[in-house]
Amino acid sequence: MRKIFQISLLLVLISFVSSQDNTSNSLQGAFGAVTIDGKIWNQIALRPIIPIGKISVALDIVFYIDQDGNIHDDEWDFSTGEKSKNSIIDKVYYIRYGKKWDPFYFQIGALDRVTMGHGILVSGYSNTILYPQVRKVGMEAKFRAFGLKFYGFTNDFKENFGLTGVRVSGPAPGGLNIGASIAIDRNQYLGLKDSDGDGRPDLVDDFPDNNNYWLDTDGDGLADVFSGEWDIDGDGVTDTLDSDVPGWDLDTSIVLDTDITKKPEPLNVNEKSRSVYAISLDASRQLLTEKNMNVSVYAQFAALIGNTTDPVSGNDTTLGTGFIPFGLSTKFGPARFNFEYRIMPTGRFEFGYWDRSYEIERATFSATNTGLLSGANVGEIITKDSKLGKFGKQKGYFSTLNLDLGSLISTSMSYQNLFGEQWDESTKVFIQDRNQSFLASVGLKKPISRITSARWYYQQRNVPNPFDFDYTESTITGYRIGIKLGNGMILNYIFRRSFRDIDGDGKVNGPDETINMTSIETSFSF
Repeated sequence: MRKIFQISLLLVLISFVSSQDNTSNSLQGAFGAVTIDGKIWNQIALRPIIPIGKISVALDIVFYIDQDGNIHDDEWDFSTGEKSKNSIIDKVYYIRYGKKWDPFYFQIGALDRVTMGHGILVSGYSNTILYPQVRKVGMEAKFRAFGLKFYGFTNDFKENFGLTGVRVSGPAPGGLNIGASIAIDRNQYLGLKDSDGDGRPDLVDDFPDNNNYWLDTDGDGLADVFSGEWDIDGDGVTDTLDSDVPGWDLDTSIVLDTDITKKPEPLNVNEKSRSVYAISLDASRQLLTEKNMNVSVYAQFAALIGNTTDPVSGNDTTLGTGFIPFGLSTKFGPARFNFEYRIMPTGRFEFGYWDRSYEIERATFSATNTGLLSGANVGEIITKDSKLGKFGKQKGYFSTLNLDLGSLISTSMSYQNLFGEQWDESTKVFIQDRNQSFLASVGLKKPISRITSARWYYQQRNVPNPFDFDYTESTITGYRIGIKLGNGMILNYIFRRSFRDIDGDGKVNGPDETINMTSIETSFSF
């Protein structure tokens, strides 16, 4: 009850402060229910917006309360300096200067549809794909100087520049525009949630809410290092009798179990990292520019720098390159169309490596039951780059279409169709197969009656046939609908579904490998 009182007092204070200058300030908020880690929480959110000239500051004051009145602690954890820093950062919904098309622009907070250049490396990246389970505060910025255009982004300040991209572009002789980009994920393991901050991700931490323990070999709830754990491997044979056992007063130790099987130490992201780098070069030329029409051509080259796993030998091998010798970009009135011819000369590459689903694919856990341990699974952390070895030499095409259907509906579709060598897990050899991707979205551009907003989207990448709808970790689908209730109140229904391949079999099946995020909220603004 005390926490609830404190929360109520804080909400009143925020409302009072936000209303003092109602000519420029506004208060937005919402209340309802949201799913976090498979559990339903009641949500109370306030987002005061404070404009200062071209700068807009929006805070994200959110409380999640369960049916017993318990508060979700991740957003309000000030137990350590690091957690205090992260909790404060989480309160920033965005800080923005200008608009994306302005010569100088930056935004701190949620990032959506981040693309560098023509998208050979970073294409449609989002740091909000796991929100609200995972809250990230990143930055995107661009400016002009010395006759050049500069662009940069980072995914999350709490990661201390985990995923970062920088680009510079400018004019060249012959009417060309050239650009160079670099992207770095200094530690892909940072994509794994670590609730207790002990460096061991929750997926491999047997005690995710206790930073003193992380191993429980037999799954009996007692840590391996706990003094009262006398049978670590759960085989029914006492491991050691010593002075920690009540009544044992001899100055000796007796080992009864001579074959104690222990789980290996889990990954510690504070001590181990796995990075991936990339560089790209591109050149473009405008062929036609009219009021409602333009045509341009471009070419791109990119190289991923790092290691992946060779599926034949099981050893590490270098990442590969991607080449787009010809690309066409056109705009005719309400329609925008792109076409690219794509080549992977050595394989071990993925076009648009940092895409919308990257934060899901970045690092995953593959569990295996050894049969030796009675109570727990063991496994390994698998990063996205480690799986690129399954792609051999490939070539094909990619196209996108964005179309405004009058003033009411906007649609977008993307399709990739590559053909070449792909690793077949069942036969353990490279075979000739398709590598296809399909992305689509449909949304309202303006309200219809009481429907204020509506959007549906679907993504399936790098599969033999995306229209078979065999889900993978690259699959994302969801929708959002807003319904006007009156008096500035809007009922929002938000749903998103993604997947994790926990057992490492290359497929996603069942509820344990399905991530559903559902939010029903009533938003308001005054």
